Amino acid sequence: MLPSSRLAVLCALILMGPSCSAVNPTASLDYTPSTLPTGPLWIATWLPAGMNDFRFGEQDRAYLADLGVNAVQWLQRYRDDRGTAEEQLMRFATDRGWQMLAYYEPSNYSPYDKLHNWATRGKGLDGDSLRAVVEGVYRQWNATPAFAGYLIGHEDYRREQYDSLSDVVVALAEIDAERPAYSVGRLRDYEDRHAFFDALFDSGGRDNVFQQEHYVFRGGVPSQGGSFQRRISLLADGFDEVARGLEGRSGRWHAIVQVQSEVRGTQVYYRKQTPAEIRLQVGLGLSRGASGIVYFLYSSGVEELRNGEGRVVETRVYEGLVDAGGAPTSSYAAVQQINGDLRTLSPTLELLHFHGTLSSRLLLQNSLIRRIDGEVEVGLFGDGKRISHILVVNRWAHAAQQVRLQLSESAAFDALTGVQYDQVKDRIELELAAGDFHLLRIEQRSSKDG
Repeated sequence: MLPSSRLAVLCALILMGPSCSAVNPTASLDYTPSTLPTGPLWIATWLPAGMNDFRFGEQDRAYLADLGVNAVQWLQRYRDDRGTAEEQLMRFATDRGWQMLAYYEPSNYSPYDKLHNWATRGKGLDGDSLRAVVEGVYRQWNATPAFAGYLIGHEDYRREQYDSLSDVVVALAEIDAERPAYSVGRLRDYEDRHAFFDALFDSGGRDNVFQQEHYVFRGGVPSQGGSFQRRISLLADGFDEVARGLEGRSGRWHAIVQVQSEVRGTQVYYRKQTPAEIRLQVGLGLSRGASGIVYFLYSSGVEELRNGEGRVVETRVYEGLVDAGGAPTSSYAAVQQINGDLRTLSPTLELLHFHGTLSSRLLLQNSLIRRIDGEVEVGLFGDGKRISHILVVNRWAHAAQQVRLQLSESAAFDALTGVQYDQVKDRIELELAAGDFHLLRIEQRSSKDG
């Protein structure tokens, strides 16, 4: 059963405009298109996150350069004769014409704090101290072309942390009104999701960004069948929650895509994903209006978690896009291909506003898609008023699907090639490879078109 808020969204989506070339959504119900268009897609990967060993040599630089990203994100404290890890990566990103986020490292920072390092943990930075922190980060990176924004929070789930998060957002808006603030977490884990979004998006700043992390491929998850589909539904519904939370707010969100396996002790905590499963995650994120795709994790390595006495209490072994020896894994080529497709898609998608979703799981009555034969998710896009594009995502990662959509008095075209799909009794057929997604342009047919 879908949450009542999701039912409301799906019920509120679309009516046909009698004289327009695109689909006109109803204005009588409570769903509104996204305040901001998608914008140029942020295509990024995380590099080492809290791992014991630092590695960013020439081999990594070469593989990163060929991966097809346009941004990188970093979470590791390290310094050698070439500077801090953050400084080295920022120079590399600048040389590549990429973007990168900066974050604050207080004097008592440890490798295990990760992003828990602004005022979001309630550690007592007063207004003047916080402003000095923000000004310091701003001065350090302001002249650097790659500097794109500020990582200010990570899994700050407790309600008591939101006021301090808001304080950071306000200070950033006063000092640097051009760069957004970013926060990372899984939305359903926040004690008060609405209050958290108030703090991140409504306190100040310019088009701040939430990055949704949600890893569903646990060790025992099969590659197909009912159990697999339940995990995909869980992922899609989590993305839905983010999209609904952003309704009416001037902000964007990114989907963090799981590309790592992880062993904790002797247990496979997260299994490796197939190329189709990676693509499916990307498509689901885009179908919910994501403005960016962030792959976690690029690197492989070992992370040791220690207690207060410094004793190792847990060992985690990660494998990402490159293995421990620095060679590409099976996921690398998959991500490389997906990123090429995203760069092709971005110029079209970046101009479009997100209008909501339809799903074969429960296709409620609407005036655009009357019937779906196949297991798919559909994202709806257009200008600020009308739907002009749909993104169709194959929920199967184990096989291709022949999908049929029955449209209501509308013609469908490939959004990138302009080729019109053949229609029989308003039905179009799509051949979707495993986990694949297609963007279609929709036009209302005139009565004379028959």
